[in-house]
Amino acid sequence: MDETEKSPQVDLAIVLGYIAVKDLVTLDKKVAVLNQLGFTNKDMARICCTTENVIRAIKSQIKKGV
Repeated sequence: MDETEKSPQVDLAIVLGYIAVKDLVTLDKKVAVLNQLGFTNKDMARICCTTENVIRAIKSQIKKGV
């Protein structure tokens, strides 16, 4: 087995999502950016360390302009 077979698979999209929001402080700003970049609720939840339900609620608030 070579080195590439031993290392765990890294989801590059998730890594890029982390980078895109690393300097943002609030969760709603992170969700807004990730949503514009086309991330799914599941991926946004992984990146933001929260649940999909929280992501849905924030997206709803953003859509309503709250």
